[in-house]
Amino acid sequence: MSSAIDKDQTNTVTKENSDDVLQTFSKSCSMVYGKISKKQFEYLQAITNLQEDMLGSCNSLVKNQVNLIEEYSKYGKVYKEQIMPAIEAVNRTVESYLNYLSFEYDLILARMLFHHKILTLINDSSPKLTQLYLEWINVLKK
Repeated sequence: MSSAIDKDQTNTVTKENSDDVLQTFSKSCSMVYGKISKKQFEYLQAITNLQEDMLGSCNSLVKNQVNLIEEYSKYGKVYKEQIMPAIEAVNRTVESYLNYLSFEYDLILARMLFHHKILTLINDSSPKLTQLYLEWINVLKK
């Protein structure tokens, strides 16, 4: 009878330990998911703001350049041919900066793909590693 009670108590302890492990895992996953969701939202907001700024900058730059050329030409202060080198220099500067931003996007994309591969590797190997660990523990118990 003592053996049956001991076995029942062992099963209860094992089930309680299993529940504790699952609760800890669930809490960890919830915490990580919450942090990732918050950061993902912040990232999307920042990217959207950056895109709006870039489009606004380009639109504003073109509009300002056209207005400047028209205003100076209208009053005869400067001829269109005289102001074009300055406008071209500004355009090259803006184009260089936009190329830099494009490069930044490429770097961010590469990092995201890298993290995706790492997480895929973890997700694919985790069940096998857990199984190996449990088998190893069973071997140590014997």
